[in-house]
Order: sequence, then structure tokens, then C-alpha cells
Amino acid sequence: MIVKTIHEITNMMHATLHGDIDDTKKIHGVVIDSRQVTKDVLYVPIIGQRVDGHTFAKQTIEDGALISLWQKDHVPYPDFPVILVDDTLRAMQDLSKAYLDELHPLVIGVTGSNGKTSCKDMLYSIFSQEKKTQKTQGNRNSEIGLPLTIFDFDEDIEVAILEMGMENKGEITQLTSIAQPDISVITSIGSAHMENLGGKLQIAQAKCEILEGTKENGLFLYNYESKEIQEVLCTLDTENKNVVSFGQGGDVSITSDIEYDKEGIVFKCNILDAPVHLRAFGDFQAMNALPCIYIAKACHLKEESILNGLKNLEMTKMRTQLISVKNAYILDDTYKSNPESAKAAIDTLMELPANKHIAIISDMLDLGSEEKQLHYDVGVYAKEKGVDELYCTGPLSKETADGFNGKWYETKDEIYEACKPLLDKDCIIMIKGSRAMKMDTLVDAFRGKNNE
Repeated sequence: MIVKTIHEITNMMHATLHGDIDDTKKIHGVVIDSRQVTKDVLYVPIIGQRVDGHTFAKQTIEDGALISLWQKDHVPYPDFPVILVDDTLRAMQDLSKAYLDELHPLVIGVTGSNGKTSCKDMLYSIFSQEKKTQKTQGNRNSEIGLPLTIFDFDEDIEVAILEMGMENKGEITQLTSIAQPDISVITSIGSAHMENLGGKLQIAQAKCEILEGTKENGLFLYNYESKEIQEVLCTLDTENKNVVSFGQGGDVSITSDIEYDKEGIVFKCNILDAPVHLRAFGDFQAMNALPCIYIAKACHLKEESILNGLKNLEMTKMRTQLISVKNAYILDDTYKSNPESAKAAIDTLMELPANKHIAIISDMLDLGSEEKQLHYDVGVYAKEKGVDELYCTGPLSKETADGFNGKWYETKDEIYEACKPLLDKDCIIMIKGSRAMKMDTLVDAFRGKNNE
């Protein structure tokens, strides 16, 4: 993590000090949550819509923080030492940029409507075979989360893998201004955030900000099967970037059928000699692996390291995680949902061997004016793919149930009671929904019964 004297971080932010400072001590890390204060951290008071972090600054010093930032427009200044800045969030971002520039690792930026976390996990698993590699933890992929991720990097880091999320135009531009990638990836374009941006083309335009923010002569990889990215690329200057496509018809492609077992999937691609054993489920995960394989080869990693990294992959939880429960399996894909990822999860469910294939689906959020039709279409898709039974909860998922002629319940508890007899059968139960629907609590309920 970042370890610096107060004068060092003040200079890195081009800020000024207020109060008497003991510069023999160093900050050890950065926090924005007063409840997470540990000894000698730097506290950054963020001004939110409902809470102003300055309210808690004095308490953080009493709890062990070494010093706090303080926004200049908050007067009078406190009677304890602070670092005065024009804007606390911007100052934190400036500090993280200066720290990352000082560390100078290879920076790989990953974005996409679906698959960015899986791609990040794969890159980490591969690169950590040979190099000191660190990555975004959890969902720290925003204007606040990205700096906090960087502050956790060690001084001997060699490769930084950064997930870059967005909800609106301009946000990825801001993230790349903090951490300019040497290599960047767009995994996919989907329907998430259409409510904010208007359509898939506008989403692709916002995602392609990562290309514009990539270093000169840097490597950029994109999903060739996304016509929206292709359309946006035609409007951008790519002469000073190395542009590589992946997917069917792209520069990097899958050259075999994708085989499934209870450990993951196996496939071949056109740039490796040996077949890939990937510890993940879903054809889309094979697609997510393609840019990772290309990047590793471009960085001269051994083929053995690439294969071992993918075979021993540790995925972030709640993303196509297969869990044994009594005689059944739960396919936990509850971290988020949109029409594309919901259909991909159904595809994955149907590829896994079992006597019965069950889907439990909740609402997909932020889809705009077409949300009811999009939910209905998922139900129709599940029926067409051969899902045996569909259980739904959430107001919008009434449409999904109607599209399938499935069952809708008011609460997750009712679904649990309806589905728990299935745990004694040879079946796979896929659970999916937007993060706000908290479908992971249903996974926990099933697992809890197994542990009794």
C-alpha cells in the first residue's frame, strides 16, 4: 500500500498544510469511510449527496488517522492538522495518479457491459504466474474506487489490472486520466445503462473512451462480434494504437467446440498449441479468455503460464459459480443482470449435464423504456432453450414469467420454499438478477440448508 510522509503526499497533490505536522511519521494507506480508520491512515472526507465526510474528520484523528484532507471552502479550518485542497475527491485522484506514475507498472484497463470482472480475474491469474500482479478488488472500478485500488498497490508491483466501470458518458475518460492503460480491453456491449445513455451505440461510444485514453502505441482489444464497437471505431483515430479483435471472425478466435464438465470448459483457440482448460462456465467465458491469452502472449509470458493460470482460475464470487448442494448444483450468477448476461446464463445452464435445468430469475434494472419487453424476451428465450422450470420474483420479472409461462412469487422466501425439494434431485438451479435484487441471499439460503 501507499506509505509516504505527509510532506510527500502534500507535494504530490500540490496542496498546502494547515497546523503543526510531525513529518517523522508516514501514512499507511487511504480511507474514505470513517468506520474503516486504522492507525496512521490518510482520511479523505468525501462530500456525498446526503453526508459530508468532513463531519467525521476530527473523530478519525482521534481514532488513529495520521492526517485528513480538508476542502478549502469548509471554513473555519479545524484545530487539528489537515492538508488543504480545492476538492477532496479530485485531490485523492491526483494523489493516486502520482503514486501509480511513481510505481510505473504495466497497466491493463478492462471495461465492458458484461465480462469485465471475469476478464480481470483471468488476467490476474495468468500474469501472477510470472510477475508481481495486483488487481481491482470487488467493484472498486469508479471515480472513487479506482484511486482506492491504486493506494493498495505495493511498491514492487509489476502489473496492475484495473477494472473500469461506467454509467454515463465521460466517466471512463476520467478513469483513464488517473490510470492511463498500456493495454486496454472492451469485453462486450450490452443493454446495461441504456436508461442513462439511450442505446447500445451510445454505450459503445462511452466504452470506447478507454481506447482514446490508452497510451500512444498501446494495445487495444475489442469484441469483434459487437457491431456497435465496429461502428464507433470507424469514427475514431486508431493509427497510433495497436488494434486487435477477438471472437468469431476476429484476429483471435475459438477453433473448436466448447466442452463442459463440472470443473469448467475446454476449448482450442488459434494462437495456442494446446487446448485451454478454463475453470469457469459459459461459452461467453471462453470469449472473455481470448483477449487475456493474446495479451499474455504479447507480453511474452510462457504458454505454460497461460494454461496454468486459466486452469487454476479463482473467479470473483457470484459469477457463474457452480456450487454443490445435496444432490443438486446451484449456478450462482447473482452479481448483476441484463438481457445479454441473462441469456448467456441460460445458455450456460443448458450446457451443464443434469436431468433437470431450473432457472430462478429476478429483475434487470436500468433498461429504459423497453424494460418490460426485454424481461418478456428473456422468458421466451428460456422456453426456447429448453429450461424445464422457471421461477421469478420482482415486479418486472412478472413479464419474464409470462414469456415462459412460468411461476412468479412475491418474495424470495416463497421461491425458496417452492424450490427446496429440488435439492434432492439431479438438477442444476441457475439464479440470476440485478445486484439490487440481492438474489445471492437465496443462494445463501440453499447453501445454509445444506450445511445443517
